[in-house]
Amino acid sequence: MAAAPTTLQKLCAELIGTACLVFVGAGSAAATGVISAGTKVPFSMAQLGMISFAFMLVIVGVVYAIGHISGGHINPAVTLSLAVSGKFGWREVPGYLAAQLVGAVIGALGIFVTLGKAATVAAGGGVTAYNPATMGFGRGLLIEAIGTAILVFVIFGVIDHRAVPGWAPMAIGSVVFAVIIIVGPATGAAINPARYFGTFVMQAAFGGTVSWGQVPAYLIGEFAGGVLGGLAYLGLARARAQADLTGLAPADSESAAAGASADGAVTIGESLR
Repeated sequence: MAAAPTTLQKLCAELIGTACLVFVGAGSAAATGVISAGTKVPFSMAQLGMISFAFMLVIVGVVYAIGHISGGHINPAVTLSLAVSGKFGWREVPGYLAAQLVGAVIGALGIFVTLGKAATVAAGGGVTAYNPATMGFGRGLLIEAIGTAILVFVIFGVIDHRAVPGWAPMAIGSVVFAVIIIVGPATGAAINPARYFGTFVMQAAFGGTVSWGQVPAYLIGEFAGGVLGGLAYLGLARARAQADLTGLAPADSESAAAGASADGAVTIGESLR
């Protein structure tokens, strides 16, 4: 039997995975801004779709690559949600969050190096933000919470042992694509505190325009939304045993074999392993 990954290996995997996510995902947004500045082409659904697709592809690739090492969280909201639900050890949370944040900063730095400092700053550095003239703090927070809740709800579902095996990365990438399409025009759809933090820090460090007043809306919304999304899935999953006896859906033989135990009806691992 292969030895389990060490803590250092897990943290390095999360750092590299989050760096890749930010470099490709947020980088695609910055690149779109750089190109638009030169061509004067107005931003449209075509550009939004390509940004969403870039996020989807990098998430699919990264989760397949490191899911068996660290779980492929690459998102502090996911890590916190797993810990709150009792499916991930709290002692590992600080290390994971630190690795993800450092990785996000490295990924964001890579954007500036690749596209050029001046052009990237002018294009917004891939930072997500909402328009304060048309949207208030509370609405921005709520939108980010909804987007993150949907993401984490799906993550909890696909790592349920009853889910179709092998499709977790595709499902996660796909839901990110879908969420960005609707949430992107409103808040930029960060739905990931590390993705937001990394680009924000680098944009500020290079003298770009950032809105410090919006930071709490994103961080509170994403962490709260993630936790609610995870708990919502657990609530539904724990109700499955009773639903099998009273509902019209086909019975779950595995739940029945477990004695219709609420605690035994679902086993959500701390990672995608």
